[in-house]
Amino acid sequence: MKLHVHAILIFLIIVILFPTVWVVTTSLRRDEAAFSTDLFSSRLTLQNYVDLLVPEQNVPVLVKELQKLISRVSPYDRLPLPRAQEKASELLKKLRNYLDESNGRNDAAKKSYETLVKIFEANADRAKQSTLNDLKQIEKSVLESLNEMKINEEELAFVLYEVLSKEKFNSQLEKILRSNVETIVGSKIEDEQSYTLALDRLRGVYEELGGASLKDLEALSIQLSSVNSEIEALRKALQPLERSILETQLLLKGDVLTELRSLTGAVEALTRMKDSLARTTAKSIFPIDDTAFLQSLQNVAVQLRNASNSLQGFEDLSEVRKTTELLSEKLVELTHVDQQRKNLKVYADMVRTYEEIRPRLERICDDLKRLLERYSYEVSKLRELNNSILMKESEFQQLKQRTVELQRKKESLEVRLTEERAWLQLILFENDLKVRFSIVEAIKSLSRTDLTRYSALLTWLRNFANSYERNDRVNESVRKAVNNLRWIEDYRTFTSRFENYAKNYEQTVKEFEQVMNDFEKICNDLLALSHSGTFVTSEHLTRLLDLVKLDFVNKVRADLAVVSRRAGTLMKLSLFPEAQKLFRDVDKQLFRIDQIWKEKMKHYFGWWVFNSILVSTIVALITTFVCATAAYPFSRMRFVGRRYGILSFLLIQMFPGVIFMIAIYNLLNFIGKFVPFLGIDTIGGLALAYLTNIAYNVYLIKGFYDLIPASLEEAAIVDGATKFQSFYMIVLPLARPILVVVFLLTFIGTFNEYVVARIVLQNVRNYTYALGLQSFAVGPYETEWGLFTAAALLGMLPMVILFLAMQRYLVSGLTRGAVKE
Repeated sequence: MKLHVHAILIFLIIVILFPTVWVVTTSLRRDEAAFSTDLFSSRLTLQNYVDLLVPEQNVPVLVKELQKLISRVSPYDRLPLPRAQEKASELLKKLRNYLDESNGRNDAAKKSYETLVKIFEANADRAKQSTLNDLKQIEKSVLESLNEMKINEEELAFVLYEVLSKEKFNSQLEKILRSNVETIVGSKIEDEQSYTLALDRLRGVYEELGGASLKDLEALSIQLSSVNSEIEALRKALQPLERSILETQLLLKGDVLTELRSLTGAVEALTRMKDSLARTTAKSIFPIDDTAFLQSLQNVAVQLRNASNSLQGFEDLSEVRKTTELLSEKLVELTHVDQQRKNLKVYADMVRTYEEIRPRLERICDDLKRLLERYSYEVSKLRELNNSILMKESEFQQLKQRTVELQRKKESLEVRLTEERAWLQLILFENDLKVRFSIVEAIKSLSRTDLTRYSALLTWLRNFANSYERNDRVNESVRKAVNNLRWIEDYRTFTSRFENYAKNYEQTVKEFEQVMNDFEKICNDLLALSHSGTFVTSEHLTRLLDLVKLDFVNKVRADLAVVSRRAGTLMKLSLFPEAQKLFRDVDKQLFRIDQIWKEKMKHYFGWWVFNSILVSTIVALITTFVCATAAYPFSRMRFVGRRYGILSFLLIQMFPGVIFMIAIYNLLNFIGKFVPFLGIDTIGGLALAYLTNIAYNVYLIKGFYDLIPASLEEAAIVDGATKFQSFYMIVLPLARPILVVVFLLTFIGTFNEYVVARIVLQNVRNYTYALGLQSFAVGPYETEWGLFTAAALLGMLPMVILFLAMQRYLVSGLTRGAVKE
């Protein structure tokens, strides 16, 4: 039981301490810890702490300072000309010193690189012998595995036929496996005819064991894919057809139906005029020719009846059909007029009115005919496509079912053939291994060509390791060889990238020096012109800044970073122990070059920590004073609402202060108009926003006051002290532990607060430590994890110092007052 408890405790300690260890190690690393698998690194530096505490004026900073000086921008806008010239000379001298240091370190790195190349060339035989030893170990493990395998002759014949069925006589693969085939078939393979006979025998075994089902599975898979493609094509053709049918339905149910109803209303009005013929006697003076009228009525009625018949069976268009049928009946009804009443004036008016709506009737008949023809065709086409899809889906399901059955057979067969496939893979691998032996033995140096050969060997071993599924000694030996040869790629990348870096560095620095020399010649003239009242900018300085921010970053720094990472990896190489120090030196020199030219993020870390200390101290002092004063009446005095008053305060305290931020923000904005140092984006305003944690501390101090005997205060009052004097001379000194606890907790809580500070503060210079820490998470080119963790550790120091200074009060202050005696 104790062992389990100890194991759990050890596990918890590791889990709890791991983040702290990661933060500490990351703050001291040159490489990016976030992308490294190693918790600890040999590439250590204090540069992150230097950048935070005493930021270095490197090349980009100096160029920007020269720009400000030439253009007379703050802080150089009030500098007299002689002082400006001195400052320019001072900045140029620093810039020249940095260039000299950078070139010196570059020369040192090149010298170490050349020595490294010589060491590797001189020890090329050692690398070759190590590689050959790894290959021999692989060969030994392969032979041992082959001897241990129990191979079934029929299953081996199956596997061999799979491989050789597509191979011709005398091909490389056929030559490798010829002896095995001869052993199985029991005859020599000397020509193409004997090879064909051997394949026929192998095919017999192949088909007997289920090879035909594998071919069927392959054919079914192709057919399944073809049917699926056909279904997709049919569904694709279905989509525009469905859209067209929907559009036609919308037209028929919308515009066409509306027009039919309107025409039906007009025709019904004509029907009522016809019914009124029996009630009128006024005759027309002129005879009425209604031949065209009657003919039009018959034609339109027939067309509408045909349209109604065409709509039969379309349930979605039943309303259109009914309206069309009704209109047709109304038109037919108009033709039934007594011959004797055709000479009445009402009849003449009816004919003339019909002539007004006649064009609309004929147009709607044409539209109906056209739309219904299109709709009928598309619906029939849709049905055909749906039927085709259903048939294809049924065929697809049948094929799929058959495929599943064959797939099960294949899986069962694959399980049986696992040993034989592994055997064949090892046989082929062994043959390739012999070829690789000869290639490695022919290597005489570590030149670029030979490194390419080593890299090809490494790639071949990796591919085999990824494809070989057995977890045996062969897999182990191959992976071990891959790990041993991994330095080849690192060294190859290191050499190629270093040469690119050296070439690009020399070009960039050479141009930088030329431009800087030209600027030095005209610097004093530019300063004089600037101090005469003319705004001056320098194309030379613009080009210098472009060389630093663009050319160096794109051409130099990318290769420099890769070389440094590879050097960090290669310095652990045990094959060449004499090169480890040189790799470390290359890494060291390139790191310093990078720091000289790197554009670093501008920060106010010192101000941020100072702002946090100032705000936390103010808030802690005010909170402690107010709580100490407010808790005394609740402890010593008796008044109405005493009990429920403090409970009400605690209830309000249950709500986080952030939910009041809109009100607090508006309050600070209002106060800032009259008292600027208490407004938005001020330290005073932030401190005011933090004064919300009162009730809990009042309750805490009140519990401590309750333990202080009241008789002490009564004795002081008897001796002549006032109530207030007894409070601050008797009670407060005795309550020092709880006051220290309140001060400490308030200080720590305020120091680490982020949300309220993010809302109130806007100016970067006014940021607190917690708010400024977030800005380190993102650098100009990559995440600055080293700077972030170093800032986290440095920012922690004020709290640690305060905690250590007051820890003797902490325990007694927290425990006393918790229990009534």
